[in-house]
Amino acid sequence: MIIDRYLAQEVLHTFLAVLLVLLLIFMGRYFALYLAEASAGELSGDIVLDMLLLRTITSLNVMIPFGLFVAVLLAFGRLYKDSEMTAMAACGIGPGRVLRAVTIIALVSSIVVAGLSLWGTPWAYEKSLQVREQARTGTAFESVAAGQFNKIGSGDWVFYVESLSKDHTRLRNVFIQGHTPAGRLDVFSARSGYQQVDPATGVRYLVLVDGYRYQGLPGEVDFRIHQYEKNAVRLDVQEAVPLKRTHWALPTRDLWGSARLSDQAELQWRYSMPLATVLLAVLAVLLSRTSPRQGRFAKLFIAILVFVTYYNSLGVAMSWVQRGVIPSSIGLWWVHALLMGLIVVLAIRYWGGRWLWGRLLARRPVSAGGA
Repeated sequence: MIIDRYLAQEVLHTFLAVLLVLLLIFMGRYFALYLAEASAGELSGDIVLDMLLLRTITSLNVMIPFGLFVAVLLAFGRLYKDSEMTAMAACGIGPGRVLRAVTIIALVSSIVVAGLSLWGTPWAYEKSLQVREQARTGTAFESVAAGQFNKIGSGDWVFYVESLSKDHTRLRNVFIQGHTPAGRLDVFSARSGYQQVDPATGVRYLVLVDGYRYQGLPGEVDFRIHQYEKNAVRLDVQEAVPLKRTHWALPTRDLWGSARLSDQAELQWRYSMPLATVLLAVLAVLLSRTSPRQGRFAKLFIAILVFVTYYNSLGVAMSWVQRGVIPSSIGLWWVHALLMGLIVVLAIRYWGGRWLWGRLLARRPVSAGGA
C-alpha cells in the first residue's frame, strides 16, 4: 500500500505540473487570438474571457490524456534514472503492481474525460456559439474600440473614436466615414458625442456635438461642408443571426441512433477519448523503461511522436467514416487496436511472454492428490 501511494503521488504531482503548463500555453495562445479578434472589431471585448474559458473546456478532453501520458513517462523515467525501479523489483514489486497503480489513476482520469467528452465539450461548443450570437445583437457601434479605425455594419462605414466610456454611450473626438445612397463620400467629425434613444420609436441614435459634415469628393464643384452643433446618426440594430451548428456542438443523446455518418464519427470520437486515456497511460509505463545513464527524458521524443501519430490517425479515421471510406462498424476502433498491439509487443519485449500470459489466463489450482 505504501508503494502504491508513492507511485501514485509521483504520477499525480507530475501530472498536475504538466497539465498546468499545457493550460498556460493553450490559454495564452487563444487569449492572444481572441484579443486580436476584439481589436479588429470581430469580437466584443466583453466576451473574450468567456470565450477563452469555453474554449479551454473543449480542449480538456485531449489535454488530460496527453498530460497523463507525459506525466507517467516523466515520473517513471525519474524512478528508472535513480534506480528506484530496480530497487522495487529486488524487493518483489513487479510490473503488475506498477501497472495497477497507474491503471487506477488512468481509470479515474478516464471517467473525468468521459464526462467532458460526452457532455462538457458539446455544451461548451454550443455555449460559445450562443455567446457569439448574443454579442452580435444590439447596435454595430457597440463593437467599436477606442484609438483605432473600426469598420462596422454591413456597409463600408468606418468609425474612429479617440476615447469612449465603458458603456459606449459617451465619446470624444469622433470621425465617421461612409457613403450616401448615391455613392458620394459622407464624412462626419465631431468634438464629442453620445447615444440617445427616441422614446417614441425606440430607435437609437448617435448624437454628434460640435462638428462638421463633408459630402462629395475633394475637387468637385458641389463638394459640401456643413457645420453643426448637433447631428444625429441612426444606429441600426443588428438582429441575432444563428450561427451554423456542427456535429461538435450536438448533444450526445442526439448522436445515438443517428444515420448521418458525421454524427456516427463524432460519437465514436467521444467514446475514444476515455479509452485513449487508459491506453496511453499503460503505454507510457512501457516507454518509460530506461537505464540510469539514459535519463528521464530519453524516450520523450519517441513518446510524443507515438502520441501525435495515434491522435492524427484517430482524426484520419474519423474523416474516413464521415466520407464513407470505411464502414462505421470499423470506424476509429482499428486505431485503438493498433495501439493495443503495440502495448502487447512492448510488454512481451520488456517483461516476457510468460509473465503476460500468466496475467491474461487464470492459473489452474494444483490438486492435493496429484502425482
